[in-house]
Amino acid sequence: MSGPSLYEKYGAIRHLDVAGARELVDAFRRPITADGRRLGHVGDDEVVADTWGRVTLGRACDPEDPRVVVAHDKTHLHLHGLRRLPVSVARELVRHPGHLYLDGLSSITDGVATVLGSHVGGSLSLDGLRTITVAAAEALGGHGGELSLNGLTDLCETTARGLARHAHDLVLNGVEALCSRTAATLGCHRGNLYLGGITDLSGHVARHLARHAGHVHFHRVSLLTNEAAEALGERIGYLCLKGLGRLSAGQADALACHRGELQLPALHIDDAVAEALGRHGGSLIVRVPAALPLHRLEALVRHEGPLQISGLGTLDEPRARVLAAQAGPRGIRGLSCLFIAGVASVSSAVAAILATHTAGGLALTDITDLTEDVTRELVKHPLLALDRVTRVSDRVASILATHAGGTLSLRGLKEASPRAIAVLKATPSVELAAALFGTSPTL
Repeated sequence: MSGPSLYEKYGAIRHLDVAGARELVDAFRRPITADGRRLGHVGDDEVVADTWGRVTLGRACDPEDPRVVVAHDKTHLHLHGLRRLPVSVARELVRHPGHLYLDGLSSITDGVATVLGSHVGGSLSLDGLRTITVAAAEALGGHGGELSLNGLTDLCETTARGLARHAHDLVLNGVEALCSRTAATLGCHRGNLYLGGITDLSGHVARHLARHAGHVHFHRVSLLTNEAAEALGERIGYLCLKGLGRLSAGQADALACHRGELQLPALHIDDAVAEALGRHGGSLIVRVPAALPLHRLEALVRHEGPLQISGLGTLDEPRARVLAAQAGPRGIRGLSCLFIAGVASVSSAVAAILATHTAGGLALTDITDLTEDVTRELVKHPLLALDRVTRVSDRVASILATHAGGTLSLRGLKEASPRAIAVLKATPSVELAAALFGTSPTL
């Protein structure tokens, strides 16, 4: 029977003194064997168990001296059991170069905030805080990684000003509403901004946040006012409206003016919305019902830019023809890409139709197994991604090796015979996970 996970082991800690904190952080620094580049692999090390033993080094290693002492970045130190944090203990914990979770703290002093703000190399989560002072916000704004404060429900302008100093991901999913002045302050933030708790966006708030330079996430906004739709339509940059369910024809026209990546996975696609989104420029992610009428699918596929469609479930030949007819920007071939998500398998006839797609890359993101007939058709596409395929037979590998296009991505492949792997490795256009080349995975 296996022992407790790191999450359980360290989460059970209720008290830390300086010596204990130092010992804990030092456990995340130990020698590993590197491969002479920037990768190491220590699969039996419990500290990196949650990262599958993968370690990325900050610099290349000398092949003649591959033993190096590194900090296991991308590792998680979960100390959500702590209820108090003295400054002296905080000074030890911020030496940890990975993610630091202190979600059990309901309050911190300004001095502790100053110390935590000096932490670099990973994210800092303080989701248990319900309020913070202006001085603490200013200090935490200097943190050198993702900062999560999901316990905050209200945010005033002066507190927002301190947090807006932050140059990385700022996660404020507990904030339920913003006034115009606070939104204007957050609009100056330079990282990615998560406001998953906001349900209503006024036109003024939307206009300020639309000017934000990073990614902006609104996960609970289900409806937009006309003014908010117009404001967001003026945005240039990533915009996620995960919960948006309905748009009027006028709102859809306004939002279609947005330029950048637009995520609308919950949006109802009626005729007006399909026509409007087909005019959107940038990258578009939508989910459609399996029974979406062909004319609506045709409208969506006119979209000029990368397009990800999920929800179709299965693909019949008429829908495959519509998808394969995707045009690149201004009708130019090869400048776009199509992602088909949620389709676990296709027939050989559908595969043959999809292989005629010429707008750019084609990714079938949920196909895990390949038959010989389907493979024979799909390899005719020059820019193909099948990254969820986990295993192939020798015969399928031989067919994949006939790919003569630009790229055939098989980065999720795990199970194949040595013969199949050798065949694929010898094919210039095939991209495999680094693990199949005898080194640590890079992802």
